[in-house]
Formats: sequence, structure tokens, C-alpha cells
Amino acid sequence: MSIQLPTILALAGLSLLACGGAGGIDPPPPGTITLTFANPSGDGQSGAPGAPLPAPFRVAITQSGVPVAGRTINWSLVTGSGSLSASSSTTDASGIAETRLTLGSIAGGRVVQATATGVDGSPRIFSASAVTPGQFVTVQVVNNVFEPNLVTINRGGTVLFQWLSGSRDHNLIPIAPGTIPSAPVVRDGPSSIEQIFPVAGTYGFFCSVHATATSGSMRGQVIVQ
Repeated sequence: MSIQLPTILALAGLSLLACGGAGGIDPPPPGTITLTFANPSGDGQSGAPGAPLPAPFRVAITQSGVPVAGRTINWSLVTGSGSLSASSSTTDASGIAETRLTLGSIAGGRVVQATATGVDGSPRIFSASAVTPGQFVTVQVVNNVFEPNLVTINRGGTVLFQWLSGSRDHNLIPIAPGTIPSAPVVRDGPSSIEQIFPVAGTYGFFCSVHATATSGSMRGQVIVQ
């Protein structure tokens, strides 16, 4: 049985349409553009017990560098006591959302977490301290240095050693004859330990990955008076 030319042309046209057009190739699906936390602020603050911190915690959400409005940020206090001005907030036209922490009445460290569904970098960790003068200080464990590398506290005071989010492969080794501070297991941030110093004296420490007891930039001292 023979097939007429018009019929052949009609079938060819249907075949082209089924393949996505005259080119015969479907266009590729659009790529996934990642939402990203950008320009966080407010990390590392301290204030008096029972008082609000000087500045809010803030995050921005961007997509390919462009602010994204209307996204929900959930805030939670995961370590320490206190209250947040908002447990959730929505990004504004600049892509920014914020909350403010009022510290609890007990001195010590606090950790606040910001989470957002589908956002790269979530959760974002913030730290803060309730500080009684002379009784509580924070030393940040950052890449290749302690900040500050010399602190002074009163006898019985506490030092919070805090690995920040980008901190990688650091530990705390006491310098003899001291036995504190001690966190010998190498760890990444975010993480923290608190060390009480009950006896007056000078306590040296270093990161064994990036220094020794006598050389290298990643060494520090706690003076207890």
C-alpha cells in the first residue's frame, strides 16, 4: 500500500512538534539558583547580665547577589538563658531580618541560631556573653590566632573559648606546668568550651596544629588575679 506525499509531510510535522519544535531539541530546564545567607552581623557581643545586647543579630538572604524579601527566618536561643525579641522574622526589601537578645541573669556564654528553609549556610550561629566585670571573658579561636591572645580575669572567673563558624582544625593544649585550659581534640567551629580558673597565676596555651608551646602565632595566655 502506498502512502501519499501529503500524508508523509503531515506525519513529519507531528514528529517535529513531539520533539519540541523545528530544532527537534527541548530547551534545558533553568538552573537552580541558591538562596544564600549574606552579611550576618551582631556576632560576638557581650553585655551585662539581665540587659539587652547593644545590637541585634541580623542576616540577609540573597539570590545571585540580589536581596530576597519575604523569607522567614526562625531564631532560637540554643545555649544559655535569655529572651529573643522575635522567634521568627521576615526579610525586608533589603533581604534583612533581625532579632535582639536580652541576656539572662546568669553570667556566661549564649548561642543563638538562625535557620531558613532552602537557604545555603543555614543554620547560622551567633554567639554572645553575659559578662560580670572580671569574671567572664571570651577568647575566639579563629584560623591561626586567638583573639585576644591575652586576657585577665579574677580568680574563680571563666573564659569562654569559642570556635567561630569558619574556624577549622584547632585545639587547646595547656603549657606546663599548667593543666588548663585543655581541649586536646582537634575540632571545627562552630563550637565552644568554658574553662573556670580557680587559682591565681598565668596560664599559657596553644593550638598544637598551628604552634608549639614556645613558637608560632596560635598561642595565648590567661592571667588570673
